[in-house]
Amino acid sequence: MAEDLLFEIGTEELPWGAVQDGRKQLRENMAAALERERLDHEEISIFSTPRRLTALVKGLAGRQKDIESQVRGPSREKAYDGEGKPSAAAIGFARSKGVPVEELQIWEAEKGEFVFAVIREQGKDTFRILPEMLAELIRSFSFKKTMRWGEGEFRFARPIRWMVALYGEKVIPLVLEGVEAGPASRGHRYLCKKEVVIGKPSDYLEALREGCVLADEMERRRAVKEGVEEAVYGKSLKAVPSPDTLDEVMDLVEYPHVVMGYFDEKYLDLPHEVLETAMQEHQRYFPLEREGGEPAPAFLVVHNGDTTQVDAIRIGNERVLRARLEDASFFFKEDRCISQEQRLERLKSVVWQAQLGNMYEKSLRLEDLSGEISRLAHLGPLVSEKAQRAAILSKTDLVTAMVIEFTSLQGVIGRIYASLEGEDPETAMALEEQYRPRIAGDSLPQTLPGAVLSLADKADNLAGCFGADLIPTGSEDPYALRRQAQAIMAILVNSGMHLDFQAILEHAAGKFGFPDPAAIAREAGDFCLQRWRQSLISEGFSYDLVAAVLPLALRDPADARGRLEAMQHARNEGLLQKAYTGFERCWNLSRKAGNHKIDESLLVEEAEKELYSRLVWSQEPLREYLDNDEYQAALEVLLALAPHIDRFFEEIFVMGDELQLRDNRLALLANVAGLFLEFADFSQVVTGE
Repeated sequence: MAEDLLFEIGTEELPWGAVQDGRKQLRENMAAALERERLDHEEISIFSTPRRLTALVKGLAGRQKDIESQVRGPSREKAYDGEGKPSAAAIGFARSKGVPVEELQIWEAEKGEFVFAVIREQGKDTFRILPEMLAELIRSFSFKKTMRWGEGEFRFARPIRWMVALYGEKVIPLVLEGVEAGPASRGHRYLCKKEVVIGKPSDYLEALREGCVLADEMERRRAVKEGVEEAVYGKSLKAVPSPDTLDEVMDLVEYPHVVMGYFDEKYLDLPHEVLETAMQEHQRYFPLEREGGEPAPAFLVVHNGDTTQVDAIRIGNERVLRARLEDASFFFKEDRCISQEQRLERLKSVVWQAQLGNMYEKSLRLEDLSGEISRLAHLGPLVSEKAQRAAILSKTDLVTAMVIEFTSLQGVIGRIYASLEGEDPETAMALEEQYRPRIAGDSLPQTLPGAVLSLADKADNLAGCFGADLIPTGSEDPYALRRQAQAIMAILVNSGMHLDFQAILEHAAGKFGFPDPAAIAREAGDFCLQRWRQSLISEGFSYDLVAAVLPLALRDPADARGRLEAMQHARNEGLLQKAYTGFERCWNLSRKAGNHKIDESLLVEEAEKELYSRLVWSQEPLREYLDNDEYQAALEVLLALAPHIDRFFEEIFVMGDELQLRDNRLALLANVAGLFLEFADFSQVVTGE
C-alpha cells in the first residue's frame, strides 16, 4: 500500500546559497534515488528554510517494482546432447543463475539458437529500503563550502542536528553521524521552544506553522508581500527590492515579519545606486520610493524575530544603516576632492594580473583598442573620441574609496563621478557599460561608445589571458573568459556593429608584446567560436546551420548572425531544402572542374544559357543585399536560382564526351555553387530536417 514519505534534514543556520543549492539537489537526488530503487511515486515537493531541507513524496509505493531479465547462456548444441538431455554446460549455467535447468528457454539470437535463463527478481518492501536510501541521499549533497563537526569525517554545509524520517506514520530507522531520525522537528529558534512532533507526512506544513515556521518558500513570499503592503499602506511609498535581494531574504527567514525603518533625509544627497547598495547588498533591506520614483528616506527590513519587539527591531536596524550611510557620505565627499583624471597615476599601483601588468597600462591599451575598433567598424571620429576618452578613465574608479567599500558599484561610480565632472553623457555611460553584460541575462551596452569600450575590454582580457596561458580548463574560469566570449557576439549583434574581431584580437595581443600575436589571436578566436556555437545552438538555431555560418563569425559576428537567422527562417518556412538541393547538385559535380572560367561561346543549350544568365544577374543583387544587411532578400536571390538549376540538370548531360563543353559546364556549376558559398557554407547543411 502506498504511503507518503517525509524526510527533513535539520541543520544549524545555512547560508542563503546553500539553501538554494540544497533545495535543487534534494529534488534531483530524491527523484534519482526513487528511480534507481524502482519505487513508483506521485508528486515530490521540496521545502526549505535556513535550518532545514525537506522532501515530501506523495504516494510512495509500498514495494519495489518486480523486474525480469533474460540472460543468454551456451548455444543449443552445447547445452543439450543428441538425446535432448541437458549437458554439464547447461546445468552449470542454470545453477549460476539460480533457476532450475528445466526452466531454461531456447530462443533465436543473432548467431543461432541459445539457451536463456529468465531471472525474476521480486521487489523488496519499501520500508526496508528507505534507511540506506536516505542515508545515501544525504551523502550525495555537494556544497561549495562544507563543515565537519564533532569527531566525525562526514561533511555538510552546516552541522546536522536532527532528522525527521516518516513513511506514513512509521518512523524510518535511520542513524547518521550519531543523529537518529524521529518524528520530532524543531520550530522557530526563538518563538517556539518545544519540539514539533509530526504525526504523519501530510501534517508537516501545518505542524511547523504552529511552531512559527513557514517551510513552504511560496508561503513565505506571500507573507512578505502582505507584510510589505501593510507596512506602506497609506504612506504613498513603494518597495523596490531587486529580485536577488528578494530571493535571498526568502531563504534567510523562517517566519517573516516586515518592519519599516527611517533614515535622515540628508543621505538622499547620495547617488541612489549607493543608497540601494548599502541597503540591499549589505543589509538585505528593501529600498522605498515615493510616488514619483524618487528615493524615500525609509526602508523595510524582513525580520525573523519576535513580532512583539517592533520598536527594538526598527531602532537597531536604523542604527546599522545610519552607520553605513554615514561612511558612504564621507567616502563620497572625499572622492569628490580628486578628479577622475588625477587618479590615473594611482592605477600604476593596482595590479590587473601579475603577468599582464597594472591597470594604468590596461587603460592605455583600452584607449588604443577603442580607437582601432572605431576605425575598423567605421563608427566615425565622434564615437571614437568618446570611446577613447571613456577608455582612459575606465579604471579610475577602482581607486576611489566608494568602490573599495561598495565593490559591486565598479563602473557605476565611474559613470556618476564622470557625469558630475561634466564629461559627455555617452562617455560617462560607457564607464558603466564597459562591464556589461556582467552575468547571463544582464543588459547590454546601449551606447556605441559603451559597446566599443566593452568590446575593447573583453578583447584585451582574452588576448592577455591566452597569451599568458591563463586559459579556462574544465569548470575553472577565474577570469570569466567564457562569459566574455559569449558577450562579444551579443554586443555586436545588439549594436549593429560590423567588426573583424579576429583582427581586433591580434591587435590586442600585439599590444602586450607577445612574440606571435597572430597565433594567440587564432587560439582566442577559436575559443570564441566554440562558445558562440554553443550559445547559438542553445538559442534554438539548427546545429548544421550554425556550422554553415561559423567560419564567417570571427570576420564579422553580426553578419554571421544575420545570415544564420535568414537560413533558419527559410528552413522553418520549408524553403531551405529547395536551395540546398540546387547547391548540392552543383557542388558535387563542380569539384571535378579544373577551370572555373566560363566561355560564353561554349554555352550551346538553352538551359545552360538560361542558368548562366541568371547567375550573372544574381551576383550584383546578392552582394548588394549582403552589404546592406538584407539577409533574407539575399537568400531569396539564391532561392530564385533553384528552378533554373533544376531545368539545367533535366535537359543537360554534363559529363558528355565533348571535353570543351563538359569543362565549360563544370565551370558554370562551380560558379553557381560559389555564389551559394558567398552566403554561407551550404556544404554543412544537413537535409531531411
